[in-house]
Amino acid sequence: MQIKKEYARAGIPIWQSKNTQVAQGGYLLHDSAFSTEGTVIPAGIPIGFDDTTRKAKVGKFAVMQASATASATDYKVIKGHKLKVGMALTSSTASGSQNITEINTTSQDYDVVKLSATLGVALSAGDALYVNDEGYTQLKGLLYEDVIIDSNGISDVAVVLRGTVYARRIVPVPVAIQAKLPLIIFSQSY
Repeated sequence: MQIKKEYARAGIPIWQSKNTQVAQGGYLLHDSAFSTEGTVIPAGIPIGFDDTTRKAKVGKFAVMQASATASATDYKVIKGHKLKVGMALTSSTASGSQNITEINTTSQDYDVVKLSATLGVALSAGDALYVNDEGYTQLKGLLYEDVIIDSNGISDVAVVLRGTVYARRIVPVPVAIQAKLPLIIFSQSY
């Protein structure tokens, strides 16, 4: 007999109504950044997928909490992001990307993401930082419900393509990324 850890969602709903359009099943979340067995990927996180390969990737984004100069290597971001050390981070105005060397989570109000070098552009509060992979380039919607990564490092997922989400109940999604999902309404209601 094998003991299996179960995960129960005890939070409040993130979808404002049941009137959603969902790409059901058949997509495998196959993302090396989230391949550890038992990792929980929260509902509402942006997802990119390829209809041909049926593989999905998590969108890895952060919202700037405060401004940063063009020479900065430390960036204050709103808590709740899914960035990890080693990821290559960029912005829409940067000419390249830089690797994350450290993430300091000691502040209650924000996390500090330290990069190996500057992005070379000034950023404002609310700007988006992101990893330029299939989670970004093939962005299609939001994860319908929490998923748990299995022992093979993958999970079957469903993606909401059209609907209304309580934006304050999901991971922070930058306004620039919300604009890439015109069929999702990001409600500011509680």
